[in-house]
Amino acid sequence: MHLWAGILFSLYICAIGISGSILVFHDELMPRPHFTGSPPGTPCTPTSLVTALQAAEHLHPHFMPQLASCPTDADRFYQINLQASGQPAVTLYVDPATDQVAGEEDQDATWIGFVERFHIDLLLRKNGRQWNGLGAGILLALAVTGLFLWWPGIRNWARALKVNFSLNWKRINFDLHSAVGFWTILFSLTWALTGIYFAWETPFERAISLLSPMTTARYPAEDIARFQARFSSAEPATFDLTSTLERAVSDSHPARLEGFFYGSGRAPIFTVYMARGAMGDYANTDFVYFDQSSGNLFLNWHRGQNHTLGDWLLWLAVPLHFGTSFGMLGKILWATAGLAFPALAMTGILMYWNRCLSKWRKALNAA
Repeated sequence: MHLWAGILFSLYICAIGISGSILVFHDELMPRPHFTGSPPGTPCTPTSLVTALQAAEHLHPHFMPQLASCPTDADRFYQINLQASGQPAVTLYVDPATDQVAGEEDQDATWIGFVERFHIDLLLRKNGRQWNGLGAGILLALAVTGLFLWWPGIRNWARALKVNFSLNWKRINFDLHSAVGFWTILFSLTWALTGIYFAWETPFERAISLLSPMTTARYPAEDIARFQARFSSAEPATFDLTSTLERAVSDSHPARLEGFFYGSGRAPIFTVYMARGAMGDYANTDFVYFDQSSGNLFLNWHRGQNHTLGDWLLWLAVPLHFGTSFGMLGKILWATAGLAFPALAMTGILMYWNRCLSKWRKALNAA
């Protein structure tokens, strides 16, 4: 099973590993204008964020705002997403020093946007994430069977942890496959399990809830559904953006303002996200939800404030899969480990050639 699954899905394994390693540095690699100024000396405030939004709207007066985010270490600009009906969204970058638009981009049309769509849903418009979940299941099977095949016995286990480069190339290739597979087994198991979870979240959450209750880690879908059920369109439209942002800052103190996005539909919800940790690390964020019609606050979801084992198990899925919550060293480690997938696929194919295909070729030539 390990051999044939690895051969048949080698292209998928290479592509998902390389794309995942690239996406660890998504924010750093996203094309944007070159930032020539110095980082802003003051933190992002409701007033400064609204000012950046107004600068973007001035350039596209017929576009509606979708999202606005504050500068981070990876992106020194205010980022404003606008969209007109029937048109793709456009991202505008506003310089915090001048409050002027420094450039704009359709992020979905960039090369990193293409890589992101492939890694998440395989570029499929329908059920792409579920197909990716099946791929993650195959990766899980490869990791488990590979661990059993790796075990060389009590006397030789230490030798299987390293590569002896003094031997012939076939043995070096075998040692590479064995050692790389062992040293990255925890990454492989984690990525496979979380990949399956992202495809089918509900069964995983039910299983975790049998072990331990989840109090804060789960997305508050039930609370939002209750708000939408009791929503009344007769409420007066008194939404004020600046005062709403100030309310979120006050309610989530000492978290820092990170950005906001508008809702849509019959009962739109305005969401402000507040960073409790590093800016851009959404695994440790307060999501403050407002009635977009009236500006009334109805929920503050403290994502990352875990109280139970169930909270920790569910919350860890995102930081462990993406590797963006552990600083630059963590990103380098995650990206390097992701390259183990193509390394394992290529060394596995070479092993198959050495063991089977080369013998078949010699037999055919002899005949």
